[in-house]
Formats: sequence, structure tokens, C-alpha cells
Amino acid sequence: MKSRILTGLILSVAMLGGCSNDTPSQIRYSMVQDLKPEMMSGSDKINLQLNPVLDGGGIVLQVSEHSLREARFHRWAEPLNEQLEALVINTIKQENFSLRDQTLDVYVSRFQGSEAGKIYVSASFSVVNAKGQTIRTASRQLETQQQTAGYDALVSALRASFDKVCHEAVAELKDNNR
Repeated sequence: MKSRILTGLILSVAMLGGCSNDTPSQIRYSMVQDLKPEMMSGSDKINLQLNPVLDGGGIVLQVSEHSLREARFHRWAEPLNEQLEALVINTIKQENFSLRDQTLDVYVSRFQGSEAGKIYVSASFSVVNAKGQTIRTASRQLETQQQTAGYDALVSALRASFDKVCHEAVAELKDNNR
């Protein structure tokens, strides 16, 4: 009798424990679904690099002045560097900016939100000639406030901030090209 009760208790605990071990599923986010497919094919004239902390596949949150955390369940649908490169290509086309025999080096140092709802985007843009010499640079950083809570709003705000940074930098590079 005691063994039946003990077996029943063990089975009940095992079944209840199995129900509570559901791991949350990952949610994937894209910033480039509205772009034409040719924007996603990349360009040999653009070299985009990310700060290594941004290159883990998850959305990055700043949790204190000196600490960052990568989200485990809120991930990028495509590699972040490819999405940002597509956004740079889109901006170059919109601004009618020609690189001719030059390349554009882009370094993204910050692309994160915070638990307090702030958005941080920083990037530097350098036009490099065929000899590998930097001939023009433009750097931009933007700190803004997220309008609504949640990862969907965070991704939208990051995209809008990066678009603004790109347009300002490309416009400056274009003006200095004359």
C-alpha cells in the first residue's frame, strides 16, 4: 500500500514538473521586411562592422551605465550586420550618393535599447579611396526615448534611429564630396 502511494506521488510530481518546464520560444525580429530584395544582396562597396557585443544574434539592452545584456528569447531574424548594411544601401540609393571607385566603411558602436526605454545608436562612416586612404568621415550618435514599451517598439525605434543617423551621415559625406 505504501509503495502504491509513493509511486503515485512520484508520478504526480513528475507530471507537474514536466508541465512547468516549458521553455519560452524565441521571437525573431526584422528591420528590413519593407526593403526591396536587391537591398538585401549586399554591396562590395560597403564594409559594415559591428561592435562585437552587438554581434551575438540577440537584441542588446543596456542594463546599467556600464553593463549590457543580450536578450535570450528576442533575437534578430537575420544577422544584424546584414540588416544594417541593407539599411545603409537603402539610404545611399535614396540620397543618390555615388561611391564611384570608393568604398564606405561603417562601424556601428552602439545599437541598443535600455530597460528605462532609451535608444542608443552610434556609427561612424568613412569614404575610402581605391588606395585605401580615408578621404571623408562622418560620425553620428543619437540618444532618444522609446515611445511605447515592448520589443516591437524597441525594434521600430532602433530602425528609425539608425535611418536618421545614416541619412545625416550620408548627407554630410555627399556635401563634402562637391
